Amino acid sequence: MRNLSLRHTNQVLLLLVLSVAVLYFGRVFLIPLAFAAVLAMLLAPVARRLERWHLGRVGAALICLLLLLAFVGGCIFIVGAQAANISEQLPQIQQKLQQLLAQAQQWIQQQFGVAPEQQIRFVQEQVGKLAQSANRFLTMSLKGIGGLLSGFILVLLYLFFLIWGRDKLRKFFLQLGPNERRAEVGQMLDEITKVAGQYISGRLLSMLFLAVFYLIGFSIVGLKNALLLSLIAVLPTLIPYVGAFIGAFFPLTMALVSGSSGQVLPVVGVLVAAQVIDNNIIEPLVMGSRLNLSPIFTIIAIVAGELLWGIPGMILFEPLLAVIRIVCSHVPALHAYAFLLEDEVQEPRWVERIKQLVKQK
Repeated sequence: MRNLSLRHTNQVLLLLVLSVAVLYFGRVFLIPLAFAAVLAMLLAPVARRLERWHLGRVGAALICLLLLLAFVGGCIFIVGAQAANISEQLPQIQQKLQQLLAQAQQWIQQQFGVAPEQQIRFVQEQVGKLAQSANRFLTMSLKGIGGLLSGFILVLLYLFFLIWGRDKLRKFFLQLGPNERRAEVGQMLDEITKVAGQYISGRLLSMLFLAVFYLIGFSIVGLKNALLLSLIAVLPTLIPYVGAFIGAFFPLTMALVSGSSGQVLPVVGVLVAAQVIDNNIIEPLVMGSRLNLSPIFTIIAIVAGELLWGIPGMILFEPLLAVIRIVCSHVPALHAYAFLLEDEVQEPRWVERIKQLVKQK
């Protein structure tokens, strides 16, 4: 019994090590494919609706791609149009930044006794060190942009073929299971498609709420370029947990540099209020327990995703872990792992009541 237990443990550890190696060394291939798979699950209902309108499988897939391109292009256009307004305010921002730097120099001199000349000399030395690696940074940035564009093209190609051939893929997975369990395999595939698609749609609805709330709040506060700052603050929230802190940095910086000192606290209030409402009301309603993942394993998935795939991993590993949980729940030998990954936090009763009212309507 001890040998069997040790053998089983070694097999699990070997599988884990091999999986990590494949995920890390195959990330260039796997990241676009994973994005395309999640988007295909999101757009599957749209494709089915278009096919019922007699557009054909190819036409439905092409329209889904056009909808995705229109959404991405619209976001880029809005950000670009709003960013042009900031260029007109650069002289004012520069003047305010100089005032803040002067105040910071005075504070450092009072607290630490470092003269402004020494502070400037220190800054110049650091700038000189940064300038030595400027060419390398520029080269890496250009490579990163090229990789991003090529990755996006791959996502579009994968997405087209996944939507076009989704029935064949479904039949393939059904044939992998024994005949007596094909119904359960089909149920598992339906759950995976539903969970992944609804997670992305719920995340987008949450981002839409935050964008509108930020826009209204920043406009009331009087923060300039409220629309651009709202979009910049919302986009990082695709990353669970840490995205909200990343997105809040730029509005706070702009409130400090381009606005008045009295705008900082109101902007903080808007950011905090939006997150409180989103975390406690919006997300439970539009997302609820769709992923059904334990909070600790959600955090582990985000950390592991960043280590293996970077920012794309922080976005993708949470729904991918939910897919693993669903697979484990349908394999008798893996039920214990599904139980371990399941969310132990019960959904609030008021959320259940609101969902029941919505279903009745």
